[in-house]
Amino acid sequence: MNTRGFSLLETMVALSVFSVAAMGLLSLNTQSVRISGELDTRLLARTVAENVAVDTVTRNLDGIGRTTNGEQVQRKRTYEWTRTLEAASGSGLYTVRIDVTEAGSDRVLARLSLLTMGSETP
Repeated sequence: MNTRGFSLLETMVALSVFSVAAMGLLSLNTQSVRISGELDTRLLARTVAENVAVDTVTRNLDGIGRTTNGEQVQRKRTYEWTRTLEAASGSGLYTVRIDVTEAGSDRVLARLSLLTMGSETP
């Protein structure tokens, strides 16, 4: 063994250990970016659901169909929403369910349920 420095074999072993550790960190970073994008998409879908909920509770429910569909654009992404009204037990109460999907997808990204008042059954 040479006391003045590392041998070629020791250098190769050290580089291989470093490479294995770096690959693990790179994989972790890739997953983090993917999960962050998914959370951003779900947050925007939740915003759409809340916008539809505010529209629902601030308008007269008379004349609104049992199921209503629409679209909203958030940060250049198009989301489709479906609002379902059902008469709840008690006079003038409605159960409202709002489902939000990304345009062209069937996967529900956000679902919001609420109870609101109206004057007659839809």
